[in-house]
Amino acid sequence: MAAPAPAGVRARILSNHAVHAALDADWAKAIDLNQKVLALAPDDLDARNRHGRALLETGKLDEAKAAFAEVLKQEPNNSIAIRNAARVAKLQEHKLKPNMTKSKTQPRLFIEDMGKTGILQLINPAPSHIVARYSPGAEAELRERVGLLAVHARDGELLGFLNPKVGRRLIDLLRTGNQYVVAIVSNDQVNPRIAIRETYQSAENANRVSFPGHHRTSDTKERAYIKGTFFRAGRGDEDDDAEPTDAIDETAGDDAELSEGKPRVARGARAKDDGEDDEAEE
Repeated sequence: MAAPAPAGVRARILSNHAVHAALDADWAKAIDLNQKVLALAPDDLDARNRHGRALLETGKLDEAKAAFAEVLKQEPNNSIAIRNAARVAKLQEHKLKPNMTKSKTQPRLFIEDMGKTGILQLINPAPSHIVARYSPGAEAELRERVGLLAVHARDGELLGFLNPKVGRRLIDLLRTGNQYVVAIVSNDQVNPRIAIRETYQSAENANRVSFPGHHRTSDTKERAYIKGTFFRAGRGDEDDDAEPTDAIDETAGDDAELSEGKPRVARGARAKDDGEDDEAEE
């Protein structure tokens, strides 16, 4: 009879399963798996952060608070635990429950694909305690409101608006047949952000790009907006340095088209070395 696998190996296997459970929004399973990981590896801070996130999703705020507090006891500067502890505190202060993420996380949404995807900051966002109800990765939707493009959670809650210039462009593209998927990237109380990805381009918009600051030369590989740890740890909240690969060019003209010459480069865009570990794992 084969000897049982070492505890460290079993913990890694369970951690992988826990990540997939979180990506599938199976929070009860994620809680169970992360508890098993922690029984084998009590000092695994990634597992404890994942456990806290799963508890938070299911509305077990006191237990989630304790999980993040334990992380901070061992690592006071852990940005994931700091951010989630603040989120829990905000929800408890206003006696609110989180809106459970029920849709599977779509890693593809966070991959830049030559003008088809953008990470955008919300302007005039909802109060921070409202935004705190929704987790990164949760689906959202776009709605036109008096010439502006509003972002709503799937339960109808208004989260904020897009920059008017970007919003007008997308409104025109939506009216002429384009389709998009939207998800929350950051529920930061000051700087909430969303990802928008074009999923269908109508024939009428064949020569237009949704995000003109993001198309590149044909030999440029797709790049990730979110570091691989966003998916690997199943934690949703990205670290402070997990920024979009390029800044959205919100100053692009409303009718900017694909040109035959050099592609435009987003203002403030910053290239990363190919060696950097920022590829999202699908």
